[in-house]
Amino acid sequence: MNRDGKTQMAVSRRAWLAGMTAASLSSGLRAAELPVLRLGVLQFGTVQWVAEIIRRRGLDRAHGFSLEPVVLANTDAGRVAVMARSADVVVSDWFFVANQREAGTALNFAPFSSATGGLMVPQASPIRGLADLKGRRLGVAGGPVDKAWLVFRAAAREIAQLDVAASAQLVYGAPPLLNAKLRQGELDAVLTFWNFAARLEAEGCREVISVAACGQALGLPEKLSLIGFVFHEAWARQQAALLNGFMAAVAEAEQGLMTADTDWQTIRPLMDAPDDALYDRLRQRFRDGVDHPSAAAQQSAAERLFAILLRTGGRRATGDLETLPEGIFWRAG
Repeated sequence: MNRDGKTQMAVSRRAWLAGMTAASLSSGLRAAELPVLRLGVLQFGTVQWVAEIIRRRGLDRAHGFSLEPVVLANTDAGRVAVMARSADVVVSDWFFVANQREAGTALNFAPFSSATGGLMVPQASPIRGLADLKGRRLGVAGGPVDKAWLVFRAAAREIAQLDVAASAQLVYGAPPLLNAKLRQGELDAVLTFWNFAARLEAEGCREVISVAACGQALGLPEKLSLIGFVFHEAWARQQAALLNGFMAAVAEAEQGLMTADTDWQTIRPLMDAPDDALYDRLRQRFRDGVDHPSAAAQQSAAERLFAILLRTGGRRATGDLETLPEGIFWRAG
């Protein structure tokens, strides 16, 4: 992207934040009469896309609440925000919820996305399967105990009888840095998150195997919701109508993004997608990740995944947990 493109995207994001603030102020007494839900949003996160659709279409008011964004610097800031109760709802993974419940803080999780990344290589790469990673330079996003990496490791053992952690030359790093190193030829392959995989696809790279396919090889469901909305259980019980209204607004916004292009044009300035190829890949991968399994289905999948991670990465991979605590997944009453 050129400098003007970067400037335009930065202005678009500032405009979005200003618009969210203006919308809150201009709603006047009508908004003041509605209960407020404070949603933690990352400036570059996909929940921002859904929040914008909710705001633009007035879905919060239609479902009896007023959406108030709390802008976060990163995922860790979201966890701090929900723990400090400066946000009512943030997006995180259910492992965070499990660890907090084990420590005595009753959080709940409701699914938001099952989008997963995958193993990306240049189009002309000789790497065609997991067995081809032996001796290769492999970049891994998220660090040595990232859940996608541990699922990938377990699948490599199952599919190719390969201990990829010992057989490949590993480089851990931030997704943008790993993408750059793959482009420059300093890495042979990258295991990365879905939105960064979409960027590589748009540039002509190909996906060798997805994390979802790795999970299926291990007996996990086709769609695995690791990321979702996180909130305090006590707050959810006290504000059940507010939470249910929010979930309904999210579902309606997602339905629009699944079926219509109009809403996508609305959020395109937030997507950091200056070209159509990247825009199309981000849109498709987002759509592929929309999933709302039942609490019972989530619990069953979580137990299987937890057993795999414990076997693959030990207690370090599970946050020192030996078993999953009860009550992780929100059950609407």
